[in-house]
Amino acid sequence: MIEIRKRAAKLPPIEDLADFLKRDIPVPPALISGVMRQGDSLILGSSSKSYKTFTLLDLGLSIAHGIPWIGFDTAKGKVLFINFELKPHSIKKRIQDILECRSITYEPGTFEIWNLRGKAEQYDVIIPAIVERIKSRRFSAVILDPLYKLLGDLDENCAGDMNKLMNELEQVTIEAGASIILATHYSKGNQAGKNPMDRISGSGVLTGRAGDTYVNLTPHEEDRSYTVEVTVRDFAPVEPFVITFEHPVMVRNEKLNPKKLKTAISKVPLYTVDDLIKMVAVEGLTKAELKEKAVNQVGMSDSKFYDLYRELERVDVVTLSPRTKKLSYTNPSSAAKLN
Repeated sequence: MIEIRKRAAKLPPIEDLADFLKRDIPVPPALISGVMRQGDSLILGSSSKSYKTFTLLDLGLSIAHGIPWIGFDTAKGKVLFINFELKPHSIKKRIQDILECRSITYEPGTFEIWNLRGKAEQYDVIIPAIVERIKSRRFSAVILDPLYKLLGDLDENCAGDMNKLMNELEQVTIEAGASIILATHYSKGNQAGKNPMDRISGSGVLTGRAGDTYVNLTPHEEDRSYTVEVTVRDFAPVEPFVITFEHPVMVRNEKLNPKKLKTAISKVPLYTVDDLIKMVAVEGLTKAELKEKAVNQVGMSDSKFYDLYRELERVDVVTLSPRTKKLSYTNPSSAAKLN
């Protein structure tokens, strides 16, 4: 009882509205423009094997250098990346690849990494250790990858357990002023028919109430592509868009429709080699002309075009002129059958 009274005494006072409105309450700056403020929590949710760690490393390096991330501006700040899953040599290679791909010259003192694979403790050990190590060092963001490594004997489907975890994580923002960014996974099965907030596995505490910002990546019909749905608390709504993994980073893909999510049922592919045959049946086209038509007029992605073009090269009824370098359909009289 004495301990409970001591804890209750630390609670803030009840305020009259007039006094509250008079108080000068500074608005924290945006860490990711239009997505999250300094001190907020962001939860990245996606299915397994969807490049979450690559995406989080890219985000961390973007904040550390104040450069855009998948189309969003970031405010430059110090980042701590806590790696629970990858071996040191593996995460080192990924970081080097991202730095090279994005032409980033690393600035010492902006990005720190804590490798805890095989040494991770559960949340009530790790989180106080994080706070103790960073509270006087002005970190802008702490990234934990992945969240489940903190659970220990907690049940992700139990609201009480998830409340304990998220309340403990909030101490990082309160004590150290850093934003919390973490990755979690979708529940099993196809997620296309679900509300974005219902795709994340576990208790509703985690899936819709604990985070200030949710970034959900749901598989798109196109290979290595994901529809991004951002749910924000203090910003204007963010329209869904598509990103495509171009090793080692995700890039915005404005050519793809975010509504075309990958579904569980088998169906006719969105694009086939017949789409290319139809184009060359109408008129002779060079490879470059065919690609421009397929990408800009039909909406095919670059990667899908090249995949189908390799099939096209093996189709008997399509020939390539050595003189004009144009592809043509060798039996124009039957071209109508393709339409």
